[in-house]
Amino acid sequence: MEVRLLDKLFSFLADSEGVPVSKKFDLDKNVKVVHGILLSSDRPNLLFYRGSQRIEISGDEIFPEDYESKILMSGISVPPDNKFRKLGNGVVAGNGEVKIQYKDTHNPNAPFTPYRVIITLQCEMK
Repeated sequence: MEVRLLDKLFSFLADSEGVPVSKKFDLDKNVKVVHGILLSSDRPNLLFYRGSQRIEISGDEIFPEDYESKILMSGISVPPDNKFRKLGNGVVAGNGEVKIQYKDTHNPNAPFTPYRVIITLQCEMK
């Protein structure tokens, strides 16, 4: 039986320089396992140079505090099927809570302006 994967998108605004943003999102109750993650932005240079975060799914820390956003981004030269950062054998959705603690940090290579952070999760459905 083939695994059915769907992408689930969540986003939030980093609207103040240097101010941490904590968000909680709920996965659809039909999500069984999260297999991959991808970060993007309407201003990718700001996400790349300024962003870091801590991410947990269903209470399990997936990426620790200060994990650089650039490691979870993908370039335009990467084929669509290879863009996601794989999460090993996947993370069981459990209670379906996705928590992110995002930090915007000053960087002279990217002057601040408000920007949207987009999280895409590659999810296996029931």
